[in-house]
Amino acid sequence: MESRVSSWFNLWCLSQLIEQRVADGALLCRLRQDQWQPLLAAGVPLPGQPLTGLRHGRQPLPRQYCQTLEVAAGYGLSLAPSYPGYGLLFLWRQQGRLPSAAAWLKLFRAIFAQQDRARAAGASLSLFRHLPLPMVKASPAGLIEWSNGAMQRALGFSAADLRGKSLSYLCHSADWPDTLRLYQRLADEPGQGMAALEKRYLHKDGRVLRGVAHLTLVRDEQGQPDYLVGLIEQLQPQPAEPVGPRTHFSPPPARPEGLMICDASSRIVAVNPAFEQITGYRQEEVLGRFPSLLKSGMHSRDFYQRMNQALREQGSWQGEVWNRRKNGQVYPEQLRITSLTRQGHQSQYLAVFSEISPPAPAPGAQPEEDGLTGLANRASFQQRLARACRQGEPFALMILDINNFRLFNNAMNHRVGDQVLREVALRLRGRLRGGDFLARIGSDEFAVLVPGIVQHRQARIFGKHLLGALNRPLHLASQHLYVEATLGGALWPGVEEQDAETLLQHAEQALFGAKQKKQPLALYDNQLNRSQTRRLRLQHELVEAVKQGGLSLYYQPIVDTASGRVTKLEALVRWQHPVLGFISPAEFVPVAEECGMVQALGDWVLNRACADLRRLQQAGYALEMAINRSSLEFQSLGLDGGEWLSVIGKHELSPRHIIFEITESLFMQGNEQHLERIDALRKAGCRIAIDDFGTGYSALNYLRAFPIDFVKIDKSFIDYLPGNQRDGLLLEGILRIIGDLGMKVVVEGMETQAQAAYLATQPCHYLQGYLIARPMPIRELLPFLESYAGHSVPAAD
Repeated sequence: MESRVSSWFNLWCLSQLIEQRVADGALLCRLRQDQWQPLLAAGVPLPGQPLTGLRHGRQPLPRQYCQTLEVAAGYGLSLAPSYPGYGLLFLWRQQGRLPSAAAWLKLFRAIFAQQDRARAAGASLSLFRHLPLPMVKASPAGLIEWSNGAMQRALGFSAADLRGKSLSYLCHSADWPDTLRLYQRLADEPGQGMAALEKRYLHKDGRVLRGVAHLTLVRDEQGQPDYLVGLIEQLQPQPAEPVGPRTHFSPPPARPEGLMICDASSRIVAVNPAFEQITGYRQEEVLGRFPSLLKSGMHSRDFYQRMNQALREQGSWQGEVWNRRKNGQVYPEQLRITSLTRQGHQSQYLAVFSEISPPAPAPGAQPEEDGLTGLANRASFQQRLARACRQGEPFALMILDINNFRLFNNAMNHRVGDQVLREVALRLRGRLRGGDFLARIGSDEFAVLVPGIVQHRQARIFGKHLLGALNRPLHLASQHLYVEATLGGALWPGVEEQDAETLLQHAEQALFGAKQKKQPLALYDNQLNRSQTRRLRLQHELVEAVKQGGLSLYYQPIVDTASGRVTKLEALVRWQHPVLGFISPAEFVPVAEECGMVQALGDWVLNRACADLRRLQQAGYALEMAINRSSLEFQSLGLDGGEWLSVIGKHELSPRHIIFEITESLFMQGNEQHLERIDALRKAGCRIAIDDFGTGYSALNYLRAFPIDFVKIDKSFIDYLPGNQRDGLLLEGILRIIGDLGMKVVVEGMETQAQAAYLATQPCHYLQGYLIARPMPIRELLPFLESYAGHSVPAAD
C-alpha cells in the first residue's frame, strides 16, 4: 500500500471504528479494474476474493457481498479524493446494526482529543465528508474553510454558500457574543481541551434550530492556533421557550497515547509523536527494530505467550505492561494491540498505549504522598498493590519495620525521629531498581513492591540487599545512630494469596513471625502458614484455658547470696495443652497480647500467685513473690495502682511481699502515666524490678532517673563465664554501677558450679538458675523448701 494510506493515523482510525462501536469490522480495499481488492481487515477475517460491481461513491452492500463477507449488513465508502482508488467497507454482524450518533461522536472526540491526531486529521478532512453528523472547519478568526454534506443538508446551504463566511452567519445573533468569547478562550487557554456549546443555529429558510456543538482548537507543531473544528449533534427545531447558550469543557486527556505499527515480522514501521514523548526514542531510532527494545525484563515468557495467543485467536489484546524508556526508567502503561489482517494472511500490528500514573486526587481527598518522606502514602500504595495483583505478573511485597522506633522519639525527641524516617526512606530508595515501588504505610513501616521476583531465594537476596541500606550509622543529632529493621515478605502469585488484601496480610504475618523469632527477614510460606494457623488456634483456646483453669503457675526460687537462703520466688505461667502438649510462655504470651487476653491472663497470674504466697506464709515461709507485668497491662491500670493493690489486700498480703517485674522498654516509652503508676505502687510498698536487663537498648545512665529496686541481669551475660574475659569485665562494670546507684542485683541463668564460684566473688545480691532449682509447681515447691539446706558455693580457685 502507499505510505499515505498506511500512515499511523489511518491505521489507528481503522482500529477506532471497531473500538468506538461504529462498526463490527472494517475492510480497506483498492480499486483495480472494476474490482475492489481487500487489503487490510480489522475485526473480521480478510476475504480471499475481490468484490465486483460496487460503485465508487457510497452505498449499502448488496446481500451477496454480505454473504461473501459472512456479515449481516455492510456499507461501502469511497476514500477519494483524499486517496483515489481506495475504499472502506463498514461491516455489521447483525441486521439493522447501524452506528448511533453517539458512536460517531465518540469517534470524533477520540480523533480530535489529542493534538497529534487532530493535526493528522486536518490533512485529510475530505475523509469526513460522509460523516452523518454536521462538521465544519474554520480559521482561528472564525471563517468557514470546509464543511461536510451533513452540515450543508442540516442548514440548507451549499458548500459554496458557506465557504469564506463567518461562523456568525450560522449562529443566532443573541448567542454570538457567548460563542465569540468561547472561541477566544480556546485560543488563550491551551489546556481547556474540547468544549461543548448548546446554542441556536439559523437555517437558510429562516428557521431556528438548536443543537450541541463540540469544538476544539487544533494547533500547529509550534503550538500556535491553526484551525477550529466542530461537530454538531442533536440538531432539532427550537423549543417553544428559548434558552440561552450553555457551555461545558472536557479537558484533554491527561496522558498522551503513543502509537506503534509493526509489520508481519513484528518490525516497527511507524510511530506517532506521542510514542517519542513517552519512550524517549525518536522515530528514526526505532524504525526496522523489534518492540522488544522497550521490554523491561519484568514479565515472564508466559505473559508474552498469552498475549500472542490472544492476538492469533481474538485479533486483539489489552492489559497493563511494564516497559522501559530509552533512559532506562521502567514505567507501567495501559496497552491495546490490534491485529490488522492483510492479503496473503500476513498481519500488521497496531499498538496504542498510555502511561499509567496515580490518578489526580478528587477535591477534598487526602494527598497520595507522604508529607514527611516524600514517598507514596498508604492509600497510593494500596492502589498500586491492587493494580499489580490484577495484572497477574509475579512480584514480591516486602514490608520493613524499624525496630524500637519509639525509642528515638522518647529518648531524644520527635524531630530526631522524623529525621530518622527521612534518612531511612532515602537509604531504601537508593537500593531500588527502576520499576520498584516504595511507600511509607505506617509510622515506622515501609512497603516495597518488587516486580520480577518469582522465588523465595530471589526475595531473600533482595531483602538482604534492602536491609543492607541500614548497615551504616545515621549521622543525626550530632551523633551516630544505628538503626535496625525487620523485613517480612510474600510473593504474588502464591498458593494461598487470593487478592491484594490477603497478600498484604501474609506479608504482615511474615514480618510478625520474623520479630517473634528475632530474625531480620522472613517470607510467608507453608511453614509460616502452619505457624499462623496454630497461632489462631491458640488465640481461641487460650480464652478457655484462662476461664476454665487450663493454666498453672510454676515457681523458681531466688537465693539471697548473703544468707544462702531462698527469700524470693518468681511466678512463671505454664500451659499444658491437652492435645498440643506443653506450650512455652514465649509462644502464648504474645498470642495473649495480640488477641486482647493479656489483661485477663495477668489478672489470673496475680490472683493465683498471691493465693499461693499466702499459703506459703501460713506454712511458715517468709518469702516475696516476683510477678511479671507487661506494658499492655499497665495501660488499663489506674494511676493509683488500686486494682493490683486490692488483689494483694484481698489475699491478706503486705505489698512489700510483691515485686513487679517489668522490662526496661516500659520506661523508655516515655509515658508519664506509667511512671505515675509505678510511683504509686512503690509508695504502697511494692518493689519494682527491671527484667532481662541487657537484652534491649539498655543505657546505664537512664537507671538514675528510674524508680527501680532490683535489676535482673539476663543469663546471656554469664553464659561464657568465667572463661570469657570481655564478658567478665562488662558484667563487673555493670554490677558496680548498679550497686553504686543503690539498687539490688539479681543474676539469672546460673547453671554451673563454675559460674557459681565466679559470681561468689562479685557484688551480686541474688542468684537464680537451674543450678539452684528449675521452676516447679507449688506441690513440689513445699518439699524443696523443706529440704533446701541453703546455697553454698565452692571456694574460688
